[in-house]
Amino acid sequence: MLTQGFDAAWETYLRAGAWLPAPPPPVRPRRVSGLAAVLDGTDIAAVVLDAYGVLHTGGHTLPGAAAAIADVRRRGLPLFVLTNDVTHEPAGVATGLHRRGLDIRPDEVVSGRDLLPQALVAVGGGAGWGVIAIHPRELVARFPALTVVEALADSRPEDWDGLDGFVLVDCFHWNPADLALFRALMARRPRPLIIPNPDVTCPYDGALTLEPGALGLAAARDHGVSVHFLGKPFPDLYALLKARLPGVAPDRVLMVGDSPHTDILGARGAGLRCLLVESGLLHGQDTARRLAESGLWPDFIAGAIAPAAEAA
Repeated sequence: MLTQGFDAAWETYLRAGAWLPAPPPPVRPRRVSGLAAVLDGTDIAAVVLDAYGVLHTGGHTLPGAAAAIADVRRRGLPLFVLTNDVTHEPAGVATGLHRRGLDIRPDEVVSGRDLLPQALVAVGGGAGWGVIAIHPRELVARFPALTVVEALADSRPEDWDGLDGFVLVDCFHWNPADLALFRALMARRPRPLIIPNPDVTCPYDGALTLEPGALGLAAARDHGVSVHFLGKPFPDLYALLKARLPGVAPDRVLMVGDSPHTDILGARGAGLRCLLVESGLLHGQDTARRLAESGLWPDFIAGAIAPAAEAA
């Protein structure tokens, strides 16, 4: 697992404006105790949760997450998890959430991986493209035109000169040698990327990971690489979500997230309301300062998805 400091990740986000959707108009956030307080005081008709930083941080389920999910279900509201976790299909994501004690069904998970088929159709089904992933065989079984890029650190940049582009699914399994080889690939012969996970970083059990979004932004900035991002904050994923909520006005849908540049930017840009929780990316940070730096403002702010009394 490759990690980075908060300042490096935050600077990447701040420099990414040219590749991200336009920011929504500012609003004045209201501080609340948690998700239940928002639902008690508004006409919210559906709830959408981020996973990392809201429900869990890898191996650690966040206090109050399971209770918050149960509360949404008691209210009879539609519930979805909108995530940039694309290592597995949505059913696999739901299985992982269940292992953490979180009651989420496979049909309630929406991710950038859902958009991969249409992205590959646009490039000839993936013929001549390589796929870089922890579990590439699952993808090749579904998209047989793809070529698995294996043993990245043990190869040379020229070994992959015959490929026209890369689907970069995840890099959680990388070491520094893998990262160096990927950077050399982009510098030697810049080729387009499809990235289902646009995250720059992710809170993971006390650390901040290096995610594919950071690699794609660096390739675009340094080498002019064309990058097709599929997940949050890009609008196609929110269009997919809205299609699952026919008849529900976007401003009656609440997104609960931890990252200004993915959750706030994506949700409010799509017309949803947004609750930012400080249990993930901004844990230990001066939230007001970071929101001012980003120019991205949620409708609501809470320390966590549920206050300590409810989480107990």
